[in-house]
Amino acid sequence: MACTGWTRQRLKQQQGRCSSHICKWPTLYLELSLKTCTLFCGTSSQPSMRMKAIRDRFLQIDEERRRFELQPGVVERLQEDEEWHQTSSLITEQRIYGALKKAESLRTFINLYPTLSNSRVLPTISSLRALTTSSSKLSALKNLTHLRYLTLYNSSITTLPKSVSRLQKLQILKLEDCDYLSCLPKQLTQLQDLRHLIVKNCESLVALPPKIGNLKRLRTLSTFIVHPKEGFTLAELRDLQLGGKLHIKGLEHVPNECDAKAANLSSKKDLNCLYLSWGSNANLQCNDDEKVLEALEAHSNIKSFGMKGYNGTKMPSWMNNISLLSRLTNVILYDCNNCEQLPALGKLPHLTILFVCGMRDLKYIDDDAYEGAEEKAFKSLKKLTLFQLPNLERVLRDERAEMLPLLSELSISCVPKLKLPHLPSVSHLQIQGLKSVFDYNGNKSIASFPEPIVQNMHHIKTLRIEYFYEKVLPDELSSLNVLQELVLFGCDELESLSENVLQGLSSLRILKIMCCDRLNNLTEGMRHLMHLERLEIWACPELVALPSSMNQLTSLLDVTIFGEDNNPIIPEGLQYIPSLQILTLYNVDSLPEWLGHMTSLQQLHIGLCPELRSLPSGFRHLTNLQKLYINECPKLAKQCKREAGEDWQNIAHIPHFELVAVQEETFCEKISTKWNPRKSTRDQSYYLTPDYEFDRMVDQL
Repeated sequence: MACTGWTRQRLKQQQGRCSSHICKWPTLYLELSLKTCTLFCGTSSQPSMRMKAIRDRFLQIDEERRRFELQPGVVERLQEDEEWHQTSSLITEQRIYGALKKAESLRTFINLYPTLSNSRVLPTISSLRALTTSSSKLSALKNLTHLRYLTLYNSSITTLPKSVSRLQKLQILKLEDCDYLSCLPKQLTQLQDLRHLIVKNCESLVALPPKIGNLKRLRTLSTFIVHPKEGFTLAELRDLQLGGKLHIKGLEHVPNECDAKAANLSSKKDLNCLYLSWGSNANLQCNDDEKVLEALEAHSNIKSFGMKGYNGTKMPSWMNNISLLSRLTNVILYDCNNCEQLPALGKLPHLTILFVCGMRDLKYIDDDAYEGAEEKAFKSLKKLTLFQLPNLERVLRDERAEMLPLLSELSISCVPKLKLPHLPSVSHLQIQGLKSVFDYNGNKSIASFPEPIVQNMHHIKTLRIEYFYEKVLPDELSSLNVLQELVLFGCDELESLSENVLQGLSSLRILKIMCCDRLNNLTEGMRHLMHLERLEIWACPELVALPSSMNQLTSLLDVTIFGEDNNPIIPEGLQYIPSLQILTLYNVDSLPEWLGHMTSLQQLHIGLCPELRSLPSGFRHLTNLQKLYINECPKLAKQCKREAGEDWQNIAHIPHFELVAVQEETFCEKISTKWNPRKSTRDQSYYLTPDYEFDRMVDQL
């Protein structure tokens, strides 16, 4: 049974923690208590890491119970009155059902780490009150009639079974990361005690059950999808006293303002997050969109608002009412292509996050007038993202006003005309310079960096540059003498890092270079990075050697190399870094002999190397090496098998050795990759369609 990539990431996050009361077994663990059972799998030799994650998950469920006011249907004793017993034991998958049948008083079952096999366990114990699982075999649900809390995540289900109607005590239903989930059964509306229906990252979902309004006790409905058929219109929301987050999709199916008013959004005082989406095939009649949006007025308690695909040319009157929106903290305006003017967002007193994308005729983020020296624009804004705004000239029309005094994060892409104001508080800058951009109508445009890039930002600590199509970096970057982290991604024309730029980056501690196809020289200017602590090089096929000046970088302790498929080698010169302690190697096909002479190494991670066959014999000389991790290297794994492998004698002295097997995709997962290819791209965010990207942002908030 193998761990997913998500599992490995969680284990790495908790690496280094240990617990003396749990035995270190390398396979499947089962934690049993009087009230709780948690199932997890993996090959880590530190089960305490998983135990900590399990306890965190259990506490999360308990917190959700309190936050959602989950009511007991029968008298239940409080946890502090129970005598709890925790044990951890090795158990095979075949014995799981038998073990669970003996736990007659089991109340909570958490399958924290799903396997990639089809044999995912779903308990059949009728006493269960809370269940978290990734199982796709849900026929046993009909027996869990006392269930109050159900979370399905990473499951391959396409819908829930009709027998879900038997869960009459269910109060919370959460569906997360179920890629194939396309609809929910109409029987779901028979769950009259259901209070919270939460759907997150289920990208295939196109329909909710009809007549969702029949769930009179529903207090949270994270997603509602409009269809023109009866039972799927906005009228279903009229009498629901919803709170929390609501994302209404399919607004192109709302024919007029009367149907929009039926949602009765202005009366939902507990609703604090509202998101509105028109589909990519939305009606191009902008007047209809304007009337519909006017009728979807939110309550004044709204704190987060976003919309996508709106075709109107102007915003509704209620969005220009500053007093109505005075509590707003987050705003996302995505692909409202026809909008020429935005509300006076700069006057919202509590606005902290603003995302504006895809408005071809927008010239100013806020073109309202500001009177008096004391009136500041965007006085609370901390994070600003501006994408694909080809005619944007300035943040404010009124240049006299002081603006953005607290802005710390700025992301800009395809805003070639933008003139940035003086922004001394910005510490994190992300900037894209795509050579050519296709908008969602198929029109091609040319985009470049705004000039100058960083002239008005002298305190940047983190800089990420993506898709910069020049052979060298701009010289003005040399002025960033407090920069601590630099990330270069997808700069396909970049050939070298100029010494002039490197000389100015005297405070740099982290340098990441990713997917720069023509980069062939870091240059001897690397010697100026005397404070560099971490270097990462990902998929740069032309970079086959590091400069000799690397031997002067005494602060460099951590290096990661990810080989390109066409050239999976380790660059020469790595061995001259004098104080290197942590080395991570991915996707390489051989290890050089000099690796065995890097005596300063304390941790070595080798992963995703299907062709790697052996370790250098010099590994026996790495006497300072404390930890060796080998992950998904099938041929090397045979050589390093404990006691029996040919390379075991060279690594037997290493105190901590971990070998993780290759994970195999199921048939469904292989189909998923082909059906949904964007999930396998090296840069998912670049390939996301507007629908999915907006949904992802909403789900993350």
